[in-house]
Amino acid sequence: MKTTLDELQAFVAVVDSGSITAAAGRLEQTVSALSRTLGRLEEKLGTSLLNRTTRRLALTEEGQLLLVRARKILDAVDEAEEQIAL
Repeated sequence: MKTTLDELQAFVAVVDSGSITAAAGRLEQTVSALSRTLGRLEEKLGTSLLNRTTRRLALTEEGQLLLVRARKILDAVDEAEEQIAL
């Protein structure tokens, strides 16, 4: 299976928000749905992207690499949509 834009958006939202709970609110999803989305993404990639504890989230090395690429991909999609909508 290929990674979806929704999965990348969820991952970036969690990193930007600092928590799954905050990201779920921002994306108007339940915490459990967002957690499942992250789990699916990690499973597809075969690696952990975030080290989760009850108090904080920290990016793994792979998570840091994906974050840079995910931001570029999402920015490119936004830019394409803006150009087409003109």
